[in-house]
Amino acid sequence: MLYNLAMTDDGFTVHVLLSAVYWSEFGYRVVYIQISQMKSLPIPLDGAKPPSVHALNRITFLTLSKWEDLVKYTCSIHETSPNVPHVILVSDLNNYYRNEDSDQTTRLAHMLCACLCDAISYCSKVHNSTSYLTVSTQDTALETHKLSAMYFPSTTWISSVVNDQVVFCKKQLYLHQQRSCKIKFIEMNNKLRCDSVEVLYL
Repeated sequence: MLYNLAMTDDGFTVHVLLSAVYWSEFGYRVVYIQISQMKSLPIPLDGAKPPSVHALNRITFLTLSKWEDLVKYTCSIHETSPNVPHVILVSDLNNYYRNEDSDQTTRLAHMLCACLCDAISYCSKVHNSTSYLTVSTQDTALETHKLSAMYFPSTTWISSVVNDQVVFCKKQLYLHQQRSCKIKFIEMNNKLRCDSVEVLYL
C-alpha cells in the first residue's frame, strides 16, 4: 500500500483530481470521495492533457455528506470483492470532523484515517498488488503531529501560498528521512504552471 497525506490551507482539489485522472489513465479503478459536489472544475495544470473517455469511466465520484457515510463506505469495500478500487482519493477529510468538539474531533479523525487505511489495505490484498490512498486535509496540530505520524509517516506534503506561488513541500517526520522536495507552482493564464522543483537535503 502507498499512503499520501496532503495538508493545505489553500485548497488541494486540482491535485487530488489530477491524481484520479493519472491513475485511471493507467487502467486503475479509482474512487474519488468528497463531502459535497464540486460547483466548478478547479484551475487546471498547464500542459495537462484532458482525460480520455476511458479514463473518466474508471473514476467513481462519491459524494458522502456525513462521516457516517464515509465509514459505511470503507466497511462496504470488504463486501464488494473482487470489484474493489486500486486507488482511493479523499478531498478535504477535515470537513468530516471539523464541526465536532475538541475530543470528538481527535477521535473521529483517527477513526476515519484508520478506516481508510484498512480499506486500502484490503484492496491491496484483493489485487495482490500495490493500492494507493491519498487524503487532503487542513494543516493543524492534529494533522501535523498525530495523523501524519501515525497513518502517513513517509509521504506527507504541506502546501502554502508564498508570494503568489503555491508551494508544496514534503514534510520530514523522522531524522532518517534525509531528503525532502519542494515544488512551486504559479498561476498563468488561468492555469497552474510548475515553476521549479527543488530537492532539499536536510
